[in-house]
Amino acid sequence: MRQFPKSFTAYGFTIEVHAGGRRVWPPSFKRFVKEKLDNGELALADVMKECNVSQSLVYKWRADVKASRIRTTTETEDTFFSEIAIQNDRPMETFADSVASVTLRGREIEISLPSTYPVDDLIKVILSLEART
Repeated sequence: MRQFPKSFTAYGFTIEVHAGGRRVWPPSFKRFVKEKLDNGELALADVMKECNVSQSLVYKWRADVKASRIRTTTETEDTFFSEIAIQNDRPMETFADSVASVTLRGREIEISLPSTYPVDDLIKVILSLEART
């Protein structure tokens, strides 16, 4: 019975070889190959020779990477940030004592809280407004 190597290296990536000789190409390797091919840093023939694979398999890797990026993109949420603006020319020491309330504005809501509201709880309220935990 022929012995297959446990793994080998291609372009700095370790490629596992299973008992039946099947090679397992990691997603990071596929992304690397796609990027290098797209940037013109690698030629298709070079990849085929280095990895001992067919042209159709390299094209399948490129399709796999593209498909995984589409799924990832559709699952991301809109970017959202919080802005805290203090509009006062007085020093902070006197300002903190004179503020009666803090107003938080979200996408669809506005909340006014007393200036003595605990900071830890204030952070929780801001994250809730942003729909984050």
